[in-house]
Amino acid sequence: MGLIVIKLPTIPKEMANQSVVLKLKTGEVNNWGKEEYEKISIEHCVVQPQTIYSGSNNNRQIVANAIVFFYAKITSPMPVLNPKHVGSTLNFEGKDYSITQITDNRDPYSNEVWSYELEVL
Repeated sequence: MGLIVIKLPTIPKEMANQSVVLKLKTGEVNNWGKEEYEKISIEHCVVQPQTIYSGSNNNRQIVANAIVFFYAKITSPMPVLNPKHVGSTLNFEGKDYSITQITDNRDPYSNEVWSYELEVL
């Protein structure tokens, strides 16, 4: 019998038609004590503006204004993100957002990054 290769489904590149600019924390500090950032223009991602709340009744707080999806082999360039990038900024349609959460989705067959979900506020 032949080898069966199983892959996770991906969206068509045509459906990832948004672009953003990431301003990622590098962990370095300049001579004036300000944190250094790396600016990256990202194409072929999906931005879904929405308001996400945490809590209940009158004790609710907004935790995100959008979710941004980066997909391996679709998003260009595909950034390498980790928890230290929380607090970095993202610009979409002229508005700056702060990254509040990064979800790293892995391909269970290869353990490679399949996508990132960024909650931004």
